[in-house]
Amino acid sequence: MPALRKAVPALIRERLRAVAKLNAAALESGRQRDLHALRVAVKRLRYNLEFFALLLGPHGGEALNVLGRLQERLGTISDAGSFSRTCAAMLARLGPDDPRRPGLLARIEAARVARRQALAVLRSGLARKGEAAYPERLAAAISAALGSLSPKPPE
Repeated sequence: MPALRKAVPALIRERLRAVAKLNAAALESGRQRDLHALRVAVKRLRYNLEFFALLLGPHGGEALNVLGRLQERLGTISDAGSFSRTCAAMLARLGPDDPRRPGLLARIEAARVARRQALAVLRSGLARKGEAAYPERLAAAISAALGSLSPKPPE
């Protein structure tokens, strides 16, 4: 167990740094590629926290909550992009007078709106009234969780 108590903080801090690095670029650009890279980094951090949950104690739960909310928004953005591309490909195969065109156009616009809204929520920091933005909450929760891994003082 002592080896894990040393290795886990380094691994989790590395995953957190990856999320922090990708977060700013992804939210600034709003590009699908950047947002996907952030989504993968968030997933890796979340799975590492889940795997080591017994070592991290109750403080890990707040970090998992923040990561879950972040993954949900990133998933909405990804799904909306995929849906729009699929509908656009279908639209390209339809004739100009096809009665399905207006419905597909409406669905593409609805997906774009959902994507813009989810991105706006991420850019606002997923903050609820009175909360800090998620990067700060996530860093604080992980710091507290890693504090529970500190070696126990001898009795």
